[in-house]
Amino acid sequence: MTFNDLSELLQINPTKSFGQGVSDAEIDTASAELEVDLTGGYRLFLKRFGWGGVGSIELFGLGVDVPPYLSLTAMTRSEREEMSPALPVYLIPLMNDGGGNLYCLDSRGAGEPPVVLWDHTAGEQQEPTRVASDFTMWLAERVEREMEME
Repeated sequence: MTFNDLSELLQINPTKSFGQGVSDAEIDTASAELEVDLTGGYRLFLKRFGWGGVGSIELFGLGVDVPPYLSLTAMTRSEREEMSPALPVYLIPLMNDGGGNLYCLDSRGAGEPPVVLWDHTAGEQQEPTRVASDFTMWLAERVEREMEME
């Protein structure tokens, strides 16, 4: 699935709630602040939507209109500085799973980062579990499951 296909899937969903999208400059500023590269499908999501989701899917993001609990920069800083175990710098949180665990992008490699699950009960030395090869595929699968449950 391409990002354009995903974007259409998100836009037709009656339970959608998204921001206004952000500029490349805003994404670059957040990248520098968080010391990670916001790339690939997630960068396209931030540019197009900023933050938000469908149904029970609520993605962290950027923008002047982002609710505080979905602010990518604020949540990342909190997870790195205030939580135990601390979120590693190479992980970019995408969404809380409702139980304190985080779906994240693993920015350690080159190219499109995979989506991993950071388990808040597994300790700081854990190797996060890979759940999808990239953001676009991960979000498309979640949205399709969400739509099946409606």
